[in-house]
Amino acid sequence: MGEDWSRWLDETPGEGESSSQPVRSKAPVVRLRRGNDAGAEDHPAQRPILVVGGCGGAGTTTTALGLAGELGTGGTPTVAVDATSAGSDLALRGADEHLHPISLQSWLYGRGADEPAPLKECLSRATSGIGLLWRDAAPLRRRATYLTVARAVRDAGYTAVYDGGHPIAARQLLPLLDDADVALVLTIPARNDAANRLRVALEWLDDQFGDTTEGHDGGIVGDTTIVVSHQYPDGDSRVADHLREHLSGWVREIREIPYDPHLARGELVRHTSLAAETRRAYGRLLAGVAS
Repeated sequence: MGEDWSRWLDETPGEGESSSQPVRSKAPVVRLRRGNDAGAEDHPAQRPILVVGGCGGAGTTTTALGLAGELGTGGTPTVAVDATSAGSDLALRGADEHLHPISLQSWLYGRGADEPAPLKECLSRATSGIGLLWRDAAPLRRRATYLTVARAVRDAGYTAVYDGGHPIAARQLLPLLDDADVALVLTIPARNDAANRLRVALEWLDDQFGDTTEGHDGGIVGDTTIVVSHQYPDGDSRVADHLREHLSGWVREIREIPYDPHLARGELVRHTSLAAETRRAYGRLLAGVAS
């Protein structure tokens, strides 16, 4: 870590020069909302959130559950959605009240004619008050995408927190990444190698979604919150401090989630069983992505 990051962050061509690297502004930028969908004024709540890992084992599921849990306990109708390519353990980890047998796909096609079933009746439940939608390995049918899912969740009156897993370039995540209303949280474990690989993810995001055309002065990297997840009790903050040194002004925020023995067990996550500092960390993270 160190020199490679510094060289990358300073590699912007001068006036009249060309470069294979995308041109980046020195000031932080925020993605613009891309239009007013019908009914948007009826749902002025917190932005939906997509949590994606910068590498494997980055804590996307626990971060998604932590953010959703804070929303739920705050009174916001919230659903944590499995947005991985073939299904993860989101509901198995988070449904500490009731695990419903209905999958995301069953809900989405529940009424036929591309009309979803009533969402409230199809959710698994957590004691924090949130609902959960798990998915099976079958692909979404009839040209449906996660944009279809996002619209249906919004129309049902819920705020969604998506567990996108890894990698960030997975095909099913592209519609959510392209939606400027969705707040992006990119998680990595507190390891040097994970921080180094973060560069690749940020460059890919900027190449694919960094809109600098007239009328779109926002870029996805500037609207991305980086989360450093401490998964071992002897972890320190040097990785997060290094990222703050080199990425402040380029990304929205850099946050840390402390080690929590309850999460480290890899079992059912009960939001009320998290350490007080862990919940405060999720609350601060939520406050940052909500703005």
